[in-house]
Formats: sequence, C-alpha cells, structure tokens
Amino acid sequence: MITVKKILTLKPRVQLRKAADIFHEASVTAFDEGYLQDVLSVVLSSGLVDGDTASRISEYYKRHDSVGYDDIHYALLSLLGDVPAEWDAEKGDGSIDWSGRKTLPHMLFLDHLRSPYNVGSIFRNAEAFGVSEIVIAPGTASPLHPRALRTSRSTVEAIPWKEGGLETIAPDMPVFALETGGTDIREFEFPAEGVCIVGSEETGITPEARARALASLGLVTIPQLGAKGSMNVASATAVILYKWMEQRDKVFHQQSQLH
Repeated sequence: MITVKKILTLKPRVQLRKAADIFHEASVTAFDEGYLQDVLSVVLSSGLVDGDTASRISEYYKRHDSVGYDDIHYALLSLLGDVPAEWDAEKGDGSIDWSGRKTLPHMLFLDHLRSPYNVGSIFRNAEAFGVSEIVIAPGTASPLHPRALRTSRSTVEAIPWKEGGLETIAPDMPVFALETGGTDIREFEFPAEGVCIVGSEETGITPEARARALASLGLVTIPQLGAKGSMNVASATAVILYKWMEQRDKVFHQQSQLH
C-alpha cells in the first residue's frame, strides 16, 4: 500500500488518480480509517479540487461505507476527465500501459473530418480494433485539439499517426472508402491489409479520395433501416473496423483448418 508521504511526492493529477484508486479499493476491502482520512486530506488540499467537489467528497466520506468510498472514486475520476475502466492496463504512475496492445495491418485515412469530437472518438474505436496507423488529411481536425484528446481517452498516445494527403499512401496499398452507394458491408471482401478512407461528416469523401478508392477496392456501405438515413461518422467507423477485424479472423480460422 502506497504511503501518504509517497503520494505527496507525485504530481497533482497523479495524486488524485492514486487517491481514486485507494478509495475504490476501500469500497471492496477493509482499510485503516486513519489512512483513509490522511488520503482524504491530500485530496481536499489539492489545488485541482474546487469547492463544490470538495464539499461533495466530504459528504461521501461521512458515510464511511463502500458506497461513499466508491462515490469518491467516481467523483475524482470525473474531475480528472476520466471514465472508470477497470480493464485498462495501467503503469505504476497511473498512466495506461499500451505495450500489450495488438495491432493489425489496418490503417485509416481521415479525409476532412471537421469535428474534433469525432476525430477523438475514431481514435478510441481504432485503438479497440487494432488499427496500426492513422493518416490525418489536410482540413481534418487535429487529434491534439482539447476536445479530440478528451474523447480519445488517451488513445492518441497509443496509435501512430501523421498528417498528410493521399500521396502518403503507397501506390500498391489496397484502399477502400466508407461511403454511401457502395457494396453492402455484409458482402464486401476486406483486404488482409489496407487503408480505409473515412470522409467528412457532411459531404463525405473528397473527389480525389473517391477516385483513389474506386481505382482500388471501391466503396463500402453500411445498410440502415432508420428514417434518418445516416449515422455518426465515428459510430460508422466502429462498425466497419469491427467487420474488417471479424472477416480477417474468419479467413485465418478457415486457413488454419486446411493445414
């Protein structure tokens, strides 16, 4: 168990993250009350904790039970802009350990996406489904925009990315685009490796990107039943990345049965 003296040597955000972890543990197992009181003092004296949050945390602590301690855990993570995810692998300093991440030879090309929120969400989806690299086309919101960073949940750190146009994609690399009017995603044959182009939320892919895709593997479309006729681009990207991964797994499974 980390000492309070050691906690005080950490950076302010790491202090609060560590305190959040301690109160989460206290919600499921017995902890010395004096130790928790000292950790609470560190939290309440932090310059990152505003008055309203401090008052709420103090009230949670007065319960002296698992619910109150877990409420402190959630309050601190919320203050840090984090969503609790017990399945995240963390290093000792509270940062996420990306070393165990598995990748596939699947790339994304973000073609004039304007919303930092969507760019960040796509990074999060891409991390989940093993994307190895993302190319950010001119006119696309930067992954380093505060809103993108917030919605990416730190995955901007995990996936290699670069800024550049279609010329950065090797001429012989298989390319397809997520776009209306293409092959049904249930019938599309995804490449073992390649690049998926994802276009603007409003206008779709650019003419240049369309030409590049049509000269290679073409367009792929997600069929929909709703009256709206469209879905959020980050959600659509998650669907296509899952389908790409799923088909790859099926092909490998069939090949392994033949040997």
